[in-house]
Formats: sequence, C-alpha cells, structure tokens
Amino acid sequence: MFTSAEAMGGAMPEGDPGHQFQMLLRPIEKALRSENVEAAVRFAGHLLDVGGDATDLEARKVHVLLRAMEGASDSVKTEFRTKLLERFGGRLTEQGRSRFSDPLERL
Repeated sequence: MFTSAEAMGGAMPEGDPGHQFQMLLRPIEKALRSENVEAAVRFAGHLLDVGGDATDLEARKVHVLLRAMEGASDSVKTEFRTKLLERFGGRLTEQGRSRFSDPLERL
C-alpha cells in the first residue's frame, strides 16, 4: 500500500516550505470570498514570511496569492491588491509587484 507521499510521486524535499504555502491558501481564499480583505492581507503577510525574506521563493508565493484571488469579486481583488502592495510591495521585486497589477492595465 502506498503512503500519500508515495502516491503523489514522492515526499517534499527537506526544508521545502511548499506545504506551508498550501496551508495558507485556503484561509486567504476563504477571507477573500467572504470579503474580509484585512484578514486576507494578514494571512498574505504570514505567507510572505514563510521561508525567510519575502523575496525567497517569491514566484511561488505570488502564485499562491494570485490563485487565492481567483474566486473573489473584482472589487475585492482590487482592494486586496492595493492593500497588499501598500503593506508588502517594498519587500517584493518589481517582477513580483507587476504580477499583481490590474490585468486591464497590462493590456
């Protein structure tokens, strides 16, 4: 019989904080869907702190945040993006910040 790690193709590498990212995805999604932007921003702060400085593993962290936003209304997404960049934008690279820009602005 396979353990869940074997069935998924192997265990996560030692020291990889990916499981912590996944654990924070759901609370961020839930907060955004219930329009509790402040809670979502707090959870996002915890996510950005995982694994050290926010720029460490930044692409994966930003991906998780963008994924969490998928079920939220447009107004909540805009408010979340704005507050997230106000609080944590200085800790992100230009590339990370640009991934949060409004999709209409990128056209």
